[in-house]
Amino acid sequence: MATQRIKQGEPARDFALQDTQGETIKLSDFAGDKNVYLIFNRGFT
Repeated sequence: MATQRIKQGEPARDFALQDTQGETIKLSDFAGDKNVYLIFNRGFT
């Protein structure tokens, strides 16, 4: 799968993830709201 970097000032592409209750949430669900912060924790095994 090829990925392309987002340029500064370019809107983020929409994506969907599951929350801790198993509900699917899309980035676009927050359009027009305040800032959205995404944190991706890297698991260590």
